[in-house]
Amino acid sequence: MAKQERTVGVFIIQLALAIYMVVTGLCLLRFGRSISSSEITAVAKMFGSTNVIPTIIGILLIVCGVIFFVKALGMDLGKLDDLIKYVTLIVWIVVTVITLINYINELNSRLFLHWLLVLAKNALIIGGILTIKNGK
Repeated sequence: MAKQERTVGVFIIQLALAIYMVVTGLCLLRFGRSISSSEITAVAKMFGSTNVIPTIIGILLIVCGVIFFVKALGMDLGKLDDLIKYVTLIVWIVVTVITLINYINELNSRLFLHWLLVLAKNALIIGGILTIKNGK
């Protein structure tokens, strides 16, 4: 695979994804109670009182965020970071679907724009993950 060109745009995307993933993971582990995220609310609501699934997703997101940070610095962990990237991509697509379905029940003309904003934000995250090239 060709090495990813090191541009400011790629660096910013990787850094932003790293921060977003770590903070969201910490929130799923109940460290960021002040942060209100549609994804966190939807995942917590779907799994109710059980903390196992949100904890697993939180840990995965933190690991992915660290990997994206390492990649942003120009280091490559080979196949390990590719595997984590694809697992996170699949998990994030599932979280996005859960979030959008959660908001469909509450959809009215006022919340439609919020629903579109959640869709756009998650599409940007998924697109950002897809722009990060695979390693060696």
